[in-house]
Order: sequence, then C-alpha cells, then structure tokens
Amino acid sequence: MFSNRFSALQHRDFRIFWFGYVISVSGQQMLWMLEPWLVYEMTGSKLHLGIFALAQAIPATALVLVGGVIADKFDQRKLLIIVQIGNIVLLGLLAVLALIEVLEIWHVFAIAFLHSAVGSFENPARQSMFPHLVSRASMPNAIGLNSAIHPGTRVGAPVVGGIVLTLMMNITGSPRIAAGTVLLITVAGIAVYTFMLMKIHLPPIKRAYAGSMLKSMTEGARFIWQQRIFAFLIGFAWYTMFFGISFTILLPVIAKDILHVGPGLLGTMWAAQGIGSMAGVILSSHYARPEQQRRSLIFAPILLGGSMIALALVPVYWVSLVIFFLVGTGASAGNVAVQQNLQMLVPTELRGRVMGVWSIVHTSIRPMGEMQFSAIAVLSAPAALIVSGIMLIAASVFYVAPSNQSHRLKDLRQAALDAAAEHV
Repeated sequence: MFSNRFSALQHRDFRIFWFGYVISVSGQQMLWMLEPWLVYEMTGSKLHLGIFALAQAIPATALVLVGGVIADKFDQRKLLIIVQIGNIVLLGLLAVLALIEVLEIWHVFAIAFLHSAVGSFENPARQSMFPHLVSRASMPNAIGLNSAIHPGTRVGAPVVGGIVLTLMMNITGSPRIAAGTVLLITVAGIAVYTFMLMKIHLPPIKRAYAGSMLKSMTEGARFIWQQRIFAFLIGFAWYTMFFGISFTILLPVIAKDILHVGPGLLGTMWAAQGIGSMAGVILSSHYARPEQQRRSLIFAPILLGGSMIALALVPVYWVSLVIFFLVGTGASAGNVAVQQNLQMLVPTELRGRVMGVWSIVHTSIRPMGEMQFSAIAVLSAPAALIVSGIMLIAASVFYVAPSNQSHRLKDLRQAALDAAAEHV
C-alpha cells in the first residue's frame, strides 16, 4: 500500500524536502490569510487590497523569467536556501514592526514588494529540483504528493492562524500584535524548511550553462510557443488563476461585510476551501489516465466558476462553507491536472524555464487577478464573483472543450508514460 500510494517518500531526499515544505507552507497559509485581513483591518478599503496586490505583481512580473533561467543554470537547492533566508529576514522585520506597534500600511506594501521579488526565484527552483529527488517511475507520485501540500495545509493552518488572531486580539486588543504573532509562526516554519533543505543531497544535473541569460529566456519562450501544448496548459492555468483562485483576496471582505463573521471563522472559510482542494487533488490523481486529461481541464473551471457565482448569491455563512469546498475542488482539480501534464511532458534541460513561465500563475497572474477582483469589489464584491465565474464557464465551454490541444493530451501523456516505463 505504501509503495503504491507514497512511493516517492521512499526516496530519502524527496522525503526530507517534502516534510520540510509541508511545514513551510503551513506557515505561509497563515500568512496568505493574514495579509489581506491586516490590510483591510488597517484601512477598511477594498482599493488598498488592490494596491497590496499591485505591490506584489510588479516585481514578480519583472523577475520571474529571470528566476526560471537561474533555476536551469545554478544549483536549485542553494538557490532555495538563499531565497528562504531572504524570506526570514523580510517577514521577521514585518513581525517586529507589528509586535512593537509601529507598523504602518506602507511597511506592509514595501515588504510585500520585496517578498514578491525574492519569491520570483523560488517557484522555478523548487519545481525544477524536486523531480530530481525521485526515480522517473515515482515521478507521478511525487507530483501528486507535492500538489497535495498546498490544499492539505490549507485545511488546518488557516484555522490555527484564525484562532491565534482571535486570541491575541482578545488579549491585547491590537490587530498589529495579533498579526505579528502569526508572522512569527510563519517565520519559524520557513526556518525549519531552510534547515531541511540543507540536509538534501541533490544529484548531478545537466544544466543549461551555455549562452547569455537573455538567450536562455528567449529559448525557453520560443520552446513554449513552438510546442503549443505547453502554451495551452500554461495559458489555462493563468486564466483560471486570474478569474478564479485570485478571488481569495476578497475573503476578508466576504467575511466581514457579507457574512458578518470575525477572523476565527475566516480561518474556517479557508479550511473549507482547503478540504475541497484536497478532494480536487484526489480526483485529479484518480482520473489521471491519459484519456481523462481533457475532461479534467473542461469540468474543473465550470465547477469553480459555478461555485463562485453561488457564493455571491447565497450570503449565509454555513452554506458558504459548502460552496467554499466546491470552489477548492474545482480550483485544485484544474491546477493539479496542469502541473501533472507539464512535469510529465517538459524536457529536463528546459524544466526551470518552462516551470518559471508556469509559476507566473502565482507570482504575477495571481496579484493581477487580485487587483481585478478588488477593483470590481469597490462597486460590489458579489458582482466581482459573478462576472469572473461567468468568464471561467465561458472559457471552458467555448475554448478548452473544442481546442485541438486538449484533444492532443491523451496521446502525449500516453507517450510520456511509455517512456517512463522504459526507464524502470
């Protein structure tokens, strides 16, 4: 049973990486819940939520392709360690400013800007490194386990963060001190992850040393454009993030202004979405056969878009938890399907650059989507959800379903599986 479902964890280095990353992401889940809440608590402005998103989008957009090239050229483990040290310094500073109650909103924006710049190098390096920690036969399992980390930690970590926020607010009456306490937990998680990375032995990897950085970036972009299946998959992920998953920037608004609940129950909303995300991972893993890939990409955004529309129309807290579950399921099922196909199909020597372009979905597209949601929410938060939900459903029906690229996935995945079997 273990060898089938968790075969990747039999590899020592992947096991160390995976458990360290679980701890780190648990802290980051609290951070992602905390930051919009803190901005909205300090300003009461939906527009400031959009400015917060912009502060993250600018450096991410400028640097993420550079991060992909560096991930192909240099030792990804060392790069990840450097990035984590940068995260510890920045978030530690934010925590100190909050705890001594001198934190201003410009501090939050400035550190968000710098944190996003540092994070631009993280996703490409991590996505390029972890496939080298397992055998090729265990690659699909490693991808599934890696994809389960974010939804899995979202089940419990935001709840804990919400409880800590509520407890510290009751004790101190200060949103800043409460936020600083949660930030310290996040920093501790990143520190543990950094220590675990230092224990990993990365095998020799063929690296793209030749050529300038500009040439390497151009080569990666040309490959994605010429091999249109990658452009299709990455474009799908971008679109789904922009009109779908980015709506989480509005969760503090939904909680406070629509559902009329506090930070403790805000964490429960995140958890409901996390449970749904785990269901999405399980569905994607179960329906992972080559002939099932197209259906996953069609129905996931329909479920996500329909659930967002339902969330806008049913402002009842306990009902919203069920809807958040469905939101998480749709978002995760589509995201995992894209990651599985990319990791299985991309050549090793181009993985950093291709995954660097994919990682724009988190580093650039997500903040841009958050800006879009925040801008519409200035007029009406429910309207922002309805408009974006309609855009997701329309794209699935009129673009993904009839696309020639979605029809190609069956043959491409089968060829990748056959190649993996030859290496066993």
